[in-house]
Amino acid sequence: MAFLDFRLPTRVEAGFSAIPTHKTRIKTLVGGNEKRNAGWTGSKRRYTSAYAGFNRAERAELLNAAEATDGMVYAFRFKDWNDFRVELQTLGVAPAGSTPIQLIKTYTFGPRTKTRTITKPVTATVVVYENDVLKPGSTSSLTGLFTPTDPWTPAAVISATFDFDVPVRFATDEIEFVLPHKDICQVKCELVEVFNE
Repeated sequence: MAFLDFRLPTRVEAGFSAIPTHKTRIKTLVGGNEKRNAGWTGSKRRYTSAYAGFNRAERAELLNAAEATDGMVYAFRFKDWNDFRVELQTLGVAPAGSTPIQLIKTYTFGPRTKTRTITKPVTATVVVYENDVLKPGSTSSLTGLFTPTDPWTPAAVISATFDFDVPVRFATDEIEFVLPHKDICQVKCELVEVFNE
């Protein structure tokens, strides 16, 4: 597994549709009731360009990415325009000393909440607060760990605002370029989120 800490151009990324995917096993019981079990702890995102039209330069960027990543071999950063920002996310209470804390995003619907670990933050956008006061420190762009410059204040409430990317790879080794006109192209390809990279 290999990761390239690099993103596609913004216009190319904006041409993809976002598909959060879950893996649910459903067993239909004799009376017609269902028994449902989640196969994954969270969702895995897919992105498809099936509905996008790219100009010559954008087509070249996708071709460059597909060739340079050896198809499915290398993962890279991708901006999900459907879900890329976290605002005043509570990160819990301050740990001891200068222990790094993990950036996360929570999704809430009624009484149910899911937590997503953010491993590819856009470091220039990360702002961390300790009891609503700015806390200086550094953020790893490859792990999403924030390390304060000075030790944490015991029991302080930590929160953060930031943008983030998704680590993805091409979903197949084949990408279809449909050229109805020399200057307009429809690229049929799919990207899939990768974990732990």
